[in-house]
This record gives sequence, structure tokens and C-alpha cells, in this order.
Amino acid sequence: MRSIFRPPASWRHRLFRYRLLVWRCIDCGAIHHYRARRCRRCGSTRTAEDLLPERGRLIAFTTVRAPLQGYENNAPYPVGIIEFDDGTRILATITDCEPEDLKEGMIMERVFRKIADDGDSGIIIYGFKFRPVVTQGK
Repeated sequence: MRSIFRPPASWRHRLFRYRLLVWRCIDCGAIHHYRARRCRRCGSTRTAEDLLPERGRLIAFTTVRAPLQGYENNAPYPVGIIEFDDGTRILATITDCEPEDLKEGMIMERVFRKIADDGDSGIIIYGFKFRPVVTQGK
């Protein structure tokens, strides 16, 4: 079986995957997961680094029961759309809770977790997931 994690793509997205660092277009506000020469939305060359917040609100969620190749061992697992205060939304895996405990409007916090492993190469992929807030502050 061919590796599902291509090193060039993984390397290009590393700052987003590990820190939720994005590049935001100064002209239209579009977010890019890696530094792009031109904004995919408006074509501007003016972008700036932006770190997405650690907390957001769960606005929709579902449970994945038929996962993509490479994630079969994780199923079933919840995924949701997290909205930050500035209106930015992100689709993310939800962890550390049962799907039946999730409710729209819950405050979610970012955590660093194992995402998957590549059976062929043995590479373990880590990144962010979100969970219901369990710590105070921020």
C-alpha cells in the first residue's frame, strides 16, 4: 500500500498542522494553510502570518463512521466546525469526549494529539484536535 502522507505536502503544512499558524490575505481576509504567493480568493500578494485562537465555539458536528483510508482504526470519531470570535471557521476532529456529550455552542479548546500513523513507513502524524474546555482562563 502506498503511503498516505506525502512528505512535501506534510512539510508545507507543518506550521498549520502543529500551531494553527495561517497566512491571512490583508486585502480580502482569506486564510491559507501555508504561505502562498498569491491569495487564492482575490489574487493579492499581500499576506500576513496569523495564529488562530486556541478556543472557539462548536457550531456543528457529526460522527464519522466510514473514515478515509489511513484513519480506519480511529472510527467512529466526531468531527466538528469550530468558529472563532473573528468568524473564521475550521473543520477539526474532536477528542476527549463522547459524541453524545457534544452540544452546539460548546466552547472548545485546541489540544495536540496523535492524528494517524502510516503503516508502511511507521511515521506517526501529530496535530491539533479540539475538545470541550476543561481548563479555566484564557
